[in-house]
Amino acid sequence: MPEISPFVAFTALALVLILIGSMWLFGGRRPRRDAGPRLRPVRRFIGLLVLLTGLLSAFLGFTVYRYLQLFDDEPVAVITLKQQGPQQFLATVTLNSHDVIGAPPAVHEFTVNGDAWMMDARVLRWQLPAALAGVPSLYRLERLSGRYDAVEQERTAPRTVYELGNAAAPDLWSLKKQFPTWLPFVDAQFGSATWMPMFDNAQYTVLLNGRGGLLAKPADAVTAEGLRKRGW
Repeated sequence: MPEISPFVAFTALALVLILIGSMWLFGGRRPRRDAGPRLRPVRRFIGLLVLLTGLLSAFLGFTVYRYLQLFDDEPVAVITLKQQGPQQFLATVTLNSHDVIGAPPAVHEFTVNGDAWMMDARVLRWQLPAALAGVPSLYRLERLSGRYDAVEQERTAPRTVYELGNAAAPDLWSLKKQFPTWLPFVDAQFGSATWMPMFDNAQYTVLLNGRGGLLAKPADAVTAEGLRKRGW
């Protein structure tokens, strides 16, 4: 027997209760002969309680739906790697456009040194009622950089850092930082980053989850197998 999602169950219950409650509260104005007019206030009171219960069920259903949305991950970039030398890779970064609807993805190529790549982003989350209404977190991908596994190499080896966004363009993050009292509806502003090891022909998908954090996962079976062989 297929499982029924909590959102569907709450919604169905809410519709039934709202329908019954509305009929008892607003319908049947003519009293039945065997009931008498004294039962009308009781019937309407019960109808009001049923209607309020239905509205509460509808609210709970919407809350469950919004909670489940927190586990939805939005793809924001794809990174493909080609090894050029020891600890050196050509990274092709495809960025999904979120500024202009329907705009084609932006493709960049960078030479990245190190054992792993790292992507940074700025994230803004919202307070109620915007968060409850489903307004998504805002983000701006900022940098792609290389990362060495050995601490000594992090200190002495050549570093590679590339800008992904337009740092000069004004955004809500900058406004909130300069004028913190102007944007009280912003719940949190923070940086988020994710990193994964680099090897030849690896391909990763970078996602932004509903809670506003970056994460990465292998984009194909070859990459997943390569990570498994490397103990990931």
